[in-house]
Amino acid sequence: MDTEKLVSSESEESPEMEEEYREREVFTRMEDITEQDDKALAGAKREFRNELSIFIPENPFPDILVEAYPPLKFSWVIPKKLAAMAYPRNKENVQFIVNQGITHLVTLSAGKTPPLDGFSRLRWTEIPIEEFGIPTLEQITKFIDCCRSSDKKGEVLGVHCRQGRSRSGVMLSCYLVHFHRFLPDQAMNVVRMMRPGSCDFPEHEEIVGQYFQQLTEDNPLKFGVSPDVLEELITAAKEATKKALE
Repeated sequence: MDTEKLVSSESEESPEMEEEYREREVFTRMEDITEQDDKALAGAKREFRNELSIFIPENPFPDILVEAYPPLKFSWVIPKKLAAMAYPRNKENVQFIVNQGITHLVTLSAGKTPPLDGFSRLRWTEIPIEEFGIPTLEQITKFIDCCRSSDKKGEVLGVHCRQGRSRSGVMLSCYLVHFHRFLPDQAMNVVRMMRPGSCDFPEHEEIVGQYFQQLTEDNPLKFGVSPDVLEELITAAKEATKKALE
């Protein structure tokens, strides 16, 4: 028997087998997600595998061993006092938060506890609000009390929900109303400019308005700030965020 011919014959693939292998072959490519694609996910990556699209929110520096990198949508609202972000999904995200000087983290997403093991100096508070839920006045008051307590203790506070937009946006707006005497529209517009995609439903505007009514009932203090104050706050927050992410 001709051994060479036998080996050659056995190694040859039929057209049907070649077609099957081609169908199984996986073609991949990576694309950066931009603000134009999705404001909520900007900065992350999307992996395309054949016809499937997979969102990759992991380490943006896969070829480099890093100790810390920011959670999605991290930004300062009041520099060195209050920051917001999407869910910190790994210890590197939490380490970044700690590196920024944040000492108290508030979680608004029900059932999504950040990986806090090993971060004993980071205080944690949970105000669980269901996905797509609207914070209640009671929950907003709890958040405000938490902010007041943190301020007295000299803590730097961070807040997150899943994407850092809706639930967090409401809380941030109420924070500006309560502690900086913004009108509801002023507060929500500032948060939207700092964190695009925030407070984008009528229910968000309604609950912030209700909190304002509750706060100003029998309250002689004047609310509302000048455009210059708004611009100064936005500029300071953006500059601090840019520096943190460099």
